[in-house]
Amino acid sequence: MNTNIGLNKNEISIILPLLENFLASENILNLKIRNYHWNVTGIHFSDYHKFFEGMYDDSAENIDEIAERIRMLWSKTQANMKFFLEKSFLSEETNLELSSTDMVKSLLSDTEQTIREMRNAIEVISETNDSGTEDFLIALIQKHEKTSWMLRSMS
Repeated sequence: MNTNIGLNKNEISIILPLLENFLASENILNLKIRNYHWNVTGIHFSDYHKFFEGMYDDSAENIDEIAERIRMLWSKTQANMKFFLEKSFLSEETNLELSSTDMVKSLLSDTEQTIREMRNAIEVISETNDSGTEDFLIALIQKHEKTSWMLRSMS
């Protein structure tokens, strides 16, 4: 069954790769946050550990919402690490010896990059007829802006 929601195939072909990039990148970010949650040490361990747990829970919610937005556009949602690593604009973390300060800096950098990428995607999507995805990304930007403010406040 085809979707009939006022978007043509060309518009959907512009929007889907952008959403797939966000799905992949949010999964890489989620894994990075879990890495930090599991490996943070230091005098403020408990505070960071709890903060990172909240972050990865929020990120998991974002992942689900992005995947569902892809499905709303009548496409299948990829869910494998190979796809995520290929499509992500973020890099995974391999350093297990980062200080908590460096973890926060890394997450801030990734969060700010995500915001910039979403702003760019909104510009592209605004040329289509998909105000739903524009609105969806604006809401995600607002979530990431709050996270970036919190991360900046911790450093």
